[in-house]
Amino acid sequence: MVLYSKIIGKGFPILVFHGLFGNGDNWISFAKEFSSKYQIHLLDIRNHGNSFYSNKMDYDLISKDILVYLHHYKIDKPILIGHSMGGRAVMYFSMNYPSIPKKIIILDISPKSYPSTYYKNVIQVLKSVDFNCIQKRIELEEFLNPFIPDKETRSFFSKCTYRKKNGKLAFRFFLVGIENNYSCLINKELKNGIFNGPTLFLRGEYSNYLLIEDFFFIKKLFTKAKIILIKKAKHWIHIDNKIDFYKEVRNFLNQEI
Repeated sequence: MVLYSKIIGKGFPILVFHGLFGNGDNWISFAKEFSSKYQIHLLDIRNHGNSFYSNKMDYDLISKDILVYLHHYKIDKPILIGHSMGGRAVMYFSMNYPSIPKKIIILDISPKSYPSTYYKNVIQVLKSVDFNCIQKRIELEEFLNPFIPDKETRSFFSKCTYRKKNGKLAFRFFLVGIENNYSCLINKELKNGIFNGPTLFLRGEYSNYLLIEDFFFIKKLFTKAKIILIKKAKHWIHIDNKIDFYKEVRNFLNQEI
């Protein structure tokens, strides 16, 4: 099966991988910004968006999904961009298939283990959502309010819904598949393999996902990596500070290999 995607623009291919619970539509603004020079592929990772659902989900399988996608669209030497879980997918793929990506860009995530149980707790809250009672997105945000203090995160989850044919809201991700594989996606350190191609890590000024002290470990796995701080941004760099984010991405894309 081929991952679902929206393809916008013409030119050199850039594949974009969203974060946990998200989908390619989270990156529409980015695609519009760069589609005049590049062909932007906004992919939905398995168990997300309009891609297929599966009880199995790890970075080996996601890497195979990427290979199938590249073969299906006859894409050679793409640029890969990944945010959060999508960034970990891009890292893993690049370390295991280092001859394929031309360049990679990783947003606010590192290859280290993330032992936090925060999203495990969030998953339990999401499982308790009853869309028979919750009929509007604003009602979903109100329900999540006592459990998720961050307004942007609540808004993110409300946007990751759609209306089924019967008119009821539903999440646009397969929660059971994510829950069953959460540990291998988030808690495991990525360490097998090396990518020697051009690599850009971007970290949010107000985020604690990617820290300066992670850089020593990163350089062991991504030998040409550089890390740049995006000011006035939390974890969703591409939303919090689009101007600086676009500038750094454009500079990196324009650099000769």
